[in-house]
Amino acid sequence: MTIHTSFSDINPEQWQQLVAESPHASFFQTPECYHFFSTLSFLKPFVYGISEDDKLKGIIVGFLISDGNLVKKFLSRRAIVSGGALLHPDISVEATKSLLEAVKEGLKHKTIYLEFRNYSDYSAFVPAFKSSGFELIPHLNFHVPTPSVDIATQKLKASKRRYLKLSAKEGVEWVETQDSNEIKEFYAILENLYKTKIKTPLFPLEFFIKLNELPQAKLLVVKHNGKIIGGSQNVLLPNRTVFEWFVCGLDGHIKNVYPSIMATWAGIEYAASHGFQIFDMMGAGKPNDGYGVRDFKAEFGGELMEHGRLQFVFNKKLFNIGKYGIRKIQSLNKPKKQAKSDPKQLKSTLENQSLRIVNDISQINQQDWSEFVQQHPLGNIFQTPEMYRVFDKTKGQKPIVTLAIDSHNKIVGCLLSVIQKEQKDVLGLFTSRSVVIGGPLVQNNDPQIADLLLSRFDRFVEKKVIYSQFRNLIDMSHFSSVFLKNGYDFVEHLNILLDLTLSESELYDNLHKERKRNISQAQKNELEFKLITSEEDKQKVIQLLKKTYCRVKVPLSYETLFFNANNILGNKIVFFGAFYQGKMIAGQVRLCYKELVYAWYAGSDSAYFDKRPNDFLTWQVMLWSKANNYKVFDFGGAGNPTVDYGVRNYKMKFGGELVHFGRFEKTHKTLFMFIGRKLYRLYKKRKKI
Repeated sequence: MTIHTSFSDINPEQWQQLVAESPHASFFQTPECYHFFSTLSFLKPFVYGISEDDKLKGIIVGFLISDGNLVKKFLSRRAIVSGGALLHPDISVEATKSLLEAVKEGLKHKTIYLEFRNYSDYSAFVPAFKSSGFELIPHLNFHVPTPSVDIATQKLKASKRRYLKLSAKEGVEWVETQDSNEIKEFYAILENLYKTKIKTPLFPLEFFIKLNELPQAKLLVVKHNGKIIGGSQNVLLPNRTVFEWFVCGLDGHIKNVYPSIMATWAGIEYAASHGFQIFDMMGAGKPNDGYGVRDFKAEFGGELMEHGRLQFVFNKKLFNIGKYGIRKIQSLNKPKKQAKSDPKQLKSTLENQSLRIVNDISQINQQDWSEFVQQHPLGNIFQTPEMYRVFDKTKGQKPIVTLAIDSHNKIVGCLLSVIQKEQKDVLGLFTSRSVVIGGPLVQNNDPQIADLLLSRFDRFVEKKVIYSQFRNLIDMSHFSSVFLKNGYDFVEHLNILLDLTLSESELYDNLHKERKRNISQAQKNELEFKLITSEEDKQKVIQLLKKTYCRVKVPLSYETLFFNANNILGNKIVFFGAFYQGKMIAGQVRLCYKELVYAWYAGSDSAYFDKRPNDFLTWQVMLWSKANNYKVFDFGGAGNPTVDYGVRNYKMKFGGELVHFGRFEKTHKTLFMFIGRKLYRLYKKRKKI
């Protein structure tokens, strides 16, 4: 067994043979890539190898890099191995460990940590890495099969094919280039993207100029009327893989032109038409992190992979300091008003789209609005004019509607929000927020219309509320890039949906044994289920809600909300009760719209918990919903997945499916947000049960 610690020590023919034989080969582990790295002024390459029986069995190519000023450079020193180690299928465990130990020994005084960014399946080698002190960090990626252009096209999501056709119709094309001026144009777009959105260091222009001198590099630029509006920087492993290293586009600048989509498609089409097997998207974030780019990449027909990253930390103290410092710098560098749109640009986009944005309720045809929501595939009760009227008549609730209307006076987008305050006093001042449930709704999920709605909405509320929160009732990943562009963060949040198309026996079988036991006990206690119709009993339900929210120390909306909803929503709101010996001991308020029943509010008398009214009433409401031909029961939220939440555990035991639609949030007034959270915690602490 022989360790190689320099480029000159490695047999070049054997290295090329290893590239040909290894299933883990990538451009990044080739001699050509090492040569390229060695020409760059801002990083330092390294290479280590190992031979068994005079045959090269393993290669590790990487680079040392750091960023920023003197202090930041010191704290950001890292060693990166892109693509993962180049290992022969027959390499022994001992040789793998010896190679890793040689790398660690050679780098231990030069870097804070070492990271292998895997683009293939290294599960067979993970034990060897772990025994050498490496940690496997979950990380996703997409591999797009490219056997032919036709097959690649078929695998695209329908919306992506449509956007490509629209772009082509407008004269958009992609071309290969090595021209230095076009490389600079591409770099200017990419640099702006990294500064304004990605906010991580970008290699200097030198990198792209020198890279595109290689035959293994392909810069594919997207042009419109001869002007570069985007592109993708790719590198090649001949006959096997095209790697998309960088991609960018001037999205939203030109009507019916989608440069970022065209840029990624350019790489896929190039791979499919030049005999490559795979188009590698080189990363899709951590699986538990909201990552809008992953949603974008998912629609190109690739297979989601979790090859992870393997990391070894040489200096844990400096590693932790560096992580904290980078987070702090990113936080300080975050623009305070990132979402505020340029009014001139907004006006131009409106004109190009032949749209007008309306906020004045008096100028809106409510019948048209109602029909738009009813006919939209994602339409829900919280975006209807009826809910607007409910909120408008309720103290502490101020609704705001933003509609997009086309040149034919047809509604093509809707965003209904409500500004809420918990109290009239100082707590109200520091808890004002704008909440959007189930919106926006946009015709054909057009991102440009969504962008216009969101931009206008932000301009309207940013001085009125501390923060805005979009509570997603369905998968809104198709708008992730729009929200991120407007300064919103994706926040983890779960929900539970129950399929009411199952038979009653199937629904019962899916109940947790504890739920079954409690329902049986409630029936033995002779609890009675009633659909509440009298105003007197509805008032009793509201009183149970107030007692429950007081008990758990959470503010409850003004009770007039329920009376107004009852008067305005008609059969779209239903009150239910569980009775023991003629007394109501639990109540629920449910919203019913189209094929869905939404769990809005629920309350019960704690003195009767031993009678199991909550389990009994929920089960009976589920059966009522099924009997009335509803298809889905929405449990109304299940909390943040990273936080233990007893309510989630309780709801899950009714047999529903856990879904992760998340929320989008944006803080408009950071100081007020901080004070508001402090006051709210104090409120909960002092509130009497």
